[in-house]
Amino acid sequence: MKPRARSTPYAVLGMLSLAPMSGYDIRKEAATSIGYFWSESFGQIYPALRELAAKGFIRQRAGGKAGSRDRQVYEITERGREALRAWRSEPPREQPARNELLLKLFFGARESAGGEIEWIEVRLKEEVQRLREFQRIREQIMKEQPDHPSLPFWLMTVSYGEHHVRTTIRWCRETLKALRAMERGAAKRGSS
Repeated sequence: MKPRARSTPYAVLGMLSLAPMSGYDIRKEAATSIGYFWSESFGQIYPALRELAAKGFIRQRAGGKAGSRDRQVYEITERGREALRAWRSEPPREQPARNELLLKLFFGARESAGGEIEWIEVRLKEEVQRLREFQRIREQIMKEQPDHPSLPFWLMTVSYGEHHVRTTIRWCRETLKALRAMERGAAKRGSS
């Protein structure tokens, strides 16, 4: 069985399928769109651009000046669109979960739930803010791109984010309740 291709070049191809961009533009646009569920650093984008150009999936085009140097703008080729379609037809790979908060909670001790309570309170505030951000994004793209052919797909990814955040908010509230109960129990045992 042939090894699966890395996703980074296809994330870059996908961004270029939306519009011609420089590496900087790709990073900036990705941060405000796919950045909520997929991140790419400059250290990943520029090697991917070189790889894609070598395969003929993208080409450089005139981009004008950016500051004191020429701006390198890339556009997807028809061969690149075919490669993107082929990649999209493959089932997605499951990514291993890495969550330091859950790791620390797993190794927690009943006697010292105070730190965990603070972490979860902070996480709850962050998630409430994320939910507001997803709602703002939904309103913005519906207002600015109401007829874009990709709008239903963009809204599906926003919906995933909203569902994920709501679930995390419920988990935070449930976890805080359990941690506070443990803390009260530890205080009672300490005063006995």
